[in-house]
Amino acid sequence: MPSDHFAPAQDRSQEVLLPLEPLKELLVKLFVRMGMFQVEAEIAADRLIEADLRGIHSHGSRTAERYLDAMDMGDIDPRAQILTVKETPAIAVMDGSKAMGHVAATRAMELAIKKAGEVGTGTVTVYNSHHFGAAAVYVMMAVKAGMIAYCTTNTGRATVAAHGSTQPGTANNAIAWGVPNPQGAPFVLDMACAKTSWGKLETQAMYGLPVPAGYGLDRDGNETTDAAAVKTLLPASGPRGYGLALISSILTGALTGGKMPINKTKAPEIEGSEHFFYVIDLKQFVEEDRFHAELASATEALHQLSPVRAEDPVRLPGELEWEQTQRSLQEGISVHKDHAEQLKELAQRVKYDVPW
Repeated sequence: MPSDHFAPAQDRSQEVLLPLEPLKELLVKLFVRMGMFQVEAEIAADRLIEADLRGIHSHGSRTAERYLDAMDMGDIDPRAQILTVKETPAIAVMDGSKAMGHVAATRAMELAIKKAGEVGTGTVTVYNSHHFGAAAVYVMMAVKAGMIAYCTTNTGRATVAAHGSTQPGTANNAIAWGVPNPQGAPFVLDMACAKTSWGKLETQAMYGLPVPAGYGLDRDGNETTDAAAVKTLLPASGPRGYGLALISSILTGALTGGKMPINKTKAPEIEGSEHFFYVIDLKQFVEEDRFHAELASATEALHQLSPVRAEDPVRLPGELEWEQTQRSLQEGISVHKDHAEQLKELAQRVKYDVPW
């Protein structure tokens, strides 16, 4: 049986190092040029760079051109006013007003964190938004506030096969959980409901690598290992990924008053996306020290389990990305040369000389 995970593409001979400050300055300049307010351009740039720091380049600065093009086409409103249309002490419903998804999602998570701090939990849904990038960066906002968080998002039309079919029936919804850990890497589960993400397929193709067998289907419904030929992804772990995608679509598409992916016909830039955020203020449920002591004890025990391969010790979800982030903060972000060249070309639009 094929694995539901394959290692990220990496080949230092094909990569370029991006320094953090110039990268952020470039992204902010590009977004401001399209009409975004400075503070919201910085929010968008931060979320993209946070994805890059974690090694999730498929959802980081490489996608900037995608959002700039959507603004140019009028699909994203760079100056949208994000509105709270319904609110109680514990929940809120927000209208993203066609804003850049990273900005709408950040505002929603900030509100969910605030509500959790006041009443124990906070739940916020967002409709009329756009693709928000990497789900992990939003749960990390709550983690930094010492809280537990969950989020998921909807997309455009269905692109993942329904279990038992070769036809797309669900979206490749992203889901993430985040749990704080003062003694080390936070627990962060960040996954797509399919066996991989579309962005990761693009990365495989960029590095000239195939897709493992059992990951995707071509336009005729046949399995293919050619990243460029994949038209439909297969759900992670069969019925489990299919079920996760459906519940994610219910929490986003249906609960927000929007559409389930199978009822959408266009790409997310045109159809828009919806989001769901849930935050738990753990200290209102249990003594904080006791919670973290139990988590630390379990983490130590897991790390001491005998690994299948001696060189590959047992890890918790999010540890590798946390370590990657610490390296990237010190050294800069290593990306494929085509990614770096794309950013260099975008820099010409704002007459910015990039140092790579």
